Amino acid sequence: MTDIQKTYTYTLKLYLATVEEPVFVNLREKEKDRFTSILSLFGEDGDSSGFFVSDTIDGKCIGVNIQLIQAVNILWEPTVTLDDLTHYDGPIRLLLKNRAEAIETDTETPDELHEFFTMIDLGPEVSGFFAGFTDLDGEELLINTDELVYIEAPSSLIDEGWEIITENDEIMSDELKSDGIDS
Repeated sequence: MTDIQKTYTYTLKLYLATVEEPVFVNLREKEKDRFTSILSLFGEDGDSSGFFVSDTIDGKCIGVNIQLIQAVNILWEPTVTLDDLTHYDGPIRLLLKNRAEAIETDTETPDELHEFFTMIDLGPEVSGFFAGFTDLDGEELLINTDELVYIEAPSSLIDEGWEIITENDEIMSDELKSDGIDS
């Protein structure tokens, strides 16, 4: 069997509480396996909160509130290409409980958006229930993560945020070393 024959694209068809239409998420096998593993362990340690955070094939970074998944249909199809070629340039899109309309926004602070995804990935016991980022107008958007059903954002924006955080950490480390303080 060749590599192409063994390569599949997996689509999670997510039926989420209070969201009328299913949400579709395209993943590679490794991320699909991580998702199913997280689902199989969900609630075992008494914790019934948390998010599945992942990059998708179509250039998004997503977060799904696991507690609000009512059902998931894991679809698959053979893939011809091995690399993810799609670049998502759309808005940051949030689905909240009991809201028919998605919140669509953008940001000029990708580092804050990266930290937001990190916070929902770590859970409320680490980050608290409210987390957020600054939108394009420079106004803070705070989200009750317990009410957040789903979020998607361009992976490129999240990656840019990581680069900014890394650069800032390096600058801070260099400053501490120049002051004679080892980090």
